[in-house]
Amino acid sequence: MVYTQNPSADLHIHSNYSDSTNTVEDLIRLAGKKKLRAISITDHDTVAAVDKARSLARNTGVEVIPGIEFSSRWNDTSVHLLGYFINHYDSQLIEYLKLCEERRVARAEAMIKNLRELGFEVSMDLLFSIANGGVLGRPHIAEAVMQVSEYTAMHEVFRDLLVRGKPAYVPKPTSDAAELIDLIHIIGGVSSLAHPKTVGDDSIIPRLAQVGLDAIEVVHSSHSLRDVEKYSALADQYKMVVSGGSDSHGGRLGREDLGRFTISMEQVDRLRNKIPEKKIKT
Repeated sequence: MVYTQNPSADLHIHSNYSDSTNTVEDLIRLAGKKKLRAISITDHDTVAAVDKARSLARNTGVEVIPGIEFSSRWNDTSVHLLGYFINHYDSQLIEYLKLCEERRVARAEAMIKNLRELGFEVSMDLLFSIANGGVLGRPHIAEAVMQVSEYTAMHEVFRDLLVRGKPAYVPKPTSDAAELIDLIHIIGGVSSLAHPKTVGDDSIIPRLAQVGLDAIEVVHSSHSLRDVEKYSALADQYKMVVSGGSDSHGGRLGREDLGRFTISMEQVDRLRNKIPEKKIKT
């Protein structure tokens, strides 16, 4: 059973260090306003927000759980993985994040090239200005297109240009899901399958469980009650625990979901109990 009442936790939140409009200050303020007991800022391929969030949350009653979101693949299926309770200083993580940054820049350059060939006068300089130090992503590219064209809605830019099969799209280079589950464990973390409904193939869940997946994100802003029930049952069936969160991107999606989709602190403790023994002993 998934619990969503207070005291509760939102374990899938993004900041402007990746692709959200919310600053870390915004997130801590909103978490306090929503009376959340715990949050995890799970930015894409960066942990830049973690220390600042923990400092700002001191004496607020809000626990900040170090987290991250990785893009990966299982055969030809795109899979997003969340890592919780990670050692965000680990040298292996830092090395991998440098690779992710190189991949993101190369992909952005290729998409910018496609857009320019289509007549959109965008540039990498504009893109870096919009990202403002955050990791580059398609939302930043969409915003750049909006600045130089008549597009006024980000979802329309994605629909016409930036999704698979559209003229500016370039696939994202990603690592194997099993390798990233291993990396999450090596850096002392707990692995969770993000927004499984969007994966579109539930048959990967038992296979991911076999290679060490610890949890399923049962509660998510894209999940209906029926989805919650289905993924709760799958978590039980494959002896995994439940995770959940809003996947808040601030105003990027036209709404603020932070704190609307939560799990109980009991579920947080079950996730905590999955922390690898090696980390618990140190």
